[in-house]
Amino acid sequence: MKRAFALFLSVLMFLTAIPFVSAASTPSFSDVPRSHWAYKEITEMAEKGIIKGYDNRTFRPNNQVTRAEFAKIMIAAADVDIQKSSVTQTFKDVPRSHWAFYYVEYAKPYLTGYKSGSTYTYKPDQPAVREDIAIALVRLLGYDKKHKADLDQLKKFRDQGEISPALRPYIAIALQTDLMKGYNNYFRPQDPITRAEAASLLYRAILERKDDETKVVFPDPEPPKPEPISISDAFSAADLKNWDTKKATGSWGVLNKQVTAVSIDDDVDHYFLPLIWNESAKPENYELSVDVNVSGTDGLAGLYFNGKDGKANVVFVQKDRVVLGKVTDVEKDDIEIIASGSYKLKASNKLKVAVKGNTVSIYVNDQYLFGQQQVKQEGTKLGLYIQEDATKEAPRKMTYLDNFSLKEVK
Repeated sequence: MKRAFALFLSVLMFLTAIPFVSAASTPSFSDVPRSHWAYKEITEMAEKGIIKGYDNRTFRPNNQVTRAEFAKIMIAAADVDIQKSSVTQTFKDVPRSHWAFYYVEYAKPYLTGYKSGSTYTYKPDQPAVREDIAIALVRLLGYDKKHKADLDQLKKFRDQGEISPALRPYIAIALQTDLMKGYNNYFRPQDPITRAEAASLLYRAILERKDDETKVVFPDPEPPKPEPISISDAFSAADLKNWDTKKATGSWGVLNKQVTAVSIDDDVDHYFLPLIWNESAKPENYELSVDVNVSGTDGLAGLYFNGKDGKANVVFVQKDRVVLGKVTDVEKDDIEIIASGSYKLKASNKLKVAVKGNTVSIYVNDQYLFGQQQVKQEGTKLGLYIQEDATKEAPRKMTYLDNFSLKEVK
């Protein structure tokens, strides 16, 4: 922003000058005596090398700036790279042949224009006025996005009725933030802007506000957002790379591009295979799904979630029902039943668990079956679940799991 304003000011001060000389170490302009109302602002800006005068050591503080010249100022201020091939004409009185055509078109975000019916004009040769520069300063500083306009600010001026209606909120913000001030209860919105006024306004906008300057990432991008969680596994490989087999209960493996589990430990009644995922993300809304394929069994397999300290909620299919329960000890066959829904087991059963906050919804074969509220999210462990009885007659009778997916839902 500082660079933009330096460009803004430089163009503004030099736009009508011919030719220029470098500022002296202690600038002194013959037409800006110490008694001049903007002496301090003009002198300090010159001392810092931001503004310069004419070659005869004058500053010409009362020179006016046209609206076309003002457009060029805006382009310099915003540091816009003009691409001439992509510009179309907006204003009837600024055709492509006009010297300021590209400046006016690219400066539109900061400028004022005129509309009559469906026709827009810019009036490039008319003087830029005080309300014009108010809009430019407010927009360049981004104050129109940071502040809510207090239109009561305008009531203190006897000439408030001369402010263009569409510009009133911007003028109010310029007053609220001390970008601009009035004089003897007048704002003079339609008075042409002079070089002295521009120096004074920009002095207050730049130098007096430098203590408020903070370092930012330009152009203020939004903080990067994490990608939604999405993990799937069709078990086409045998390495189970998405799964923490070291912390699994039971022995898990891939057979015919499906996964299943067995155990030689008769004390283990519940087989869990934890998914490797970013548990610290703790999404409140997510969906788990898996295909439960049976061969001579009653199913007895599905998914687990909300796992913590060896405990977890489980959802599994059986011969005539789908069950939502809780396992508190893998070495006990007891399951605390929370809810269930009637269902006739098929050879292949697509099971989905949708978690939304503390509400759990169960779907089978893409059809809603039942739901349960007040299932508190206590843990972040989740993955595949098989009961001992589902594979105890392996390999003759087996339950397999396939096509697993976990996805975060907004």
